[in-house]
Amino acid sequence: MKYKLLMLMLLWSVAAFAQKKAITVTEQTITIPADGQQAVYFYGFQKGDVAAITIEPDKPGQTINLEVQEFASGAVVYSSQPVKRVKELKLTVPQKLVYKFIVSSTSDKAIPARLSIKRLPEKEETRHFNANITWQTITDTTWATTTEKVLVKGELTPVTIVDKTFRVASMANLNPSRVSVPFKLPANTVHWVYWIGVGQQSVEDLKNMTKLVTKGASVIASSTVSPVVGFGLGLLPGLPQVNASGNIDYYFMNKQSAEKFVADEEGWKLYPFAQGTGIVSDYKKVTLSETPKTSDGTLHATFRNSNTVTGLDITLKIVAFEQEKKYVNKQVRKPVKIEQKQVPVFGEK
Repeated sequence: MKYKLLMLMLLWSVAAFAQKKAITVTEQTITIPADGQQAVYFYGFQKGDVAAITIEPDKPGQTINLEVQEFASGAVVYSSQPVKRVKELKLTVPQKLVYKFIVSSTSDKAIPARLSIKRLPEKEETRHFNANITWQTITDTTWATTTEKVLVKGELTPVTIVDKTFRVASMANLNPSRVSVPFKLPANTVHWVYWIGVGQQSVEDLKNMTKLVTKGASVIASSTVSPVVGFGLGLLPGLPQVNASGNIDYYFMNKQSAEKFVADEEGWKLYPFAQGTGIVSDYKKVTLSETPKTSDGTLHATFRNSNTVTGLDITLKIVAFEQEKKYVNKQVRKPVKIEQKQVPVFGEK
């Protein structure tokens, strides 16, 4: 008799302790929709919790269904057949997660019911865990890796467009004191360089440029690479330029303006990207974005000798720099699907 009494007291103590440990997650009256529609609830649990679920319809004789899923994975933790009620169903929680509780019925009418969810924490330190969650909208992107041909920059290749010396007569001479030199740039030009020198001394100064080179001198001294090319490739900081007053003016124009300029007629217009007045020598690196587009693809370098009696020899060098288009196979990661989704956020402890 004493043994039975002791056992009853022990069982009562355990039940009382369990009841004391149980923490109410929710106690509410719910309405289970008719015709198989669902009432859905989300709550969070700590690792080691025991979730205790009770659902009791208000009226006897009605049947309900309960399914419990892990929200993150969608795995079904519990699924019932139609039952009259769910009485203290206990589920041990393997890790911190959110459970999705899905309640439904096959009745043709909505069913009022009482929903109770409690948690029994495994440890005292998780007792004050907040089971309520909030929702946060995030951007979910699905990526795919594909192989594509990607354009890469190749080596710069210099192409000599103009390399000539010509005479521009004086204003008093019967020969024209105005000259036009047409030129076309290659299709793949990324920039081009021109150098203008008046008289033999300017040409000699350009030739002597190689003697001043330190870094990359062996390249510039090569018979295949001129100082103009070296400047265009970035191997030289500049080219010879005499800042003294001279008698040569130069401009760049289209064909129609160049013809009027040479004929000394009114109405010609210059392109403002580069010009010089009274120069002895001059040069510039011109980018493709600076280069004017003409209807025939031709630019004209035009020159005027303002000296009354002396004709002048002008040396003009124009070098274009092409960049070869190369394509390589490359792994490219691209988004294939972007969507907004809501994820649960645990409440504070």
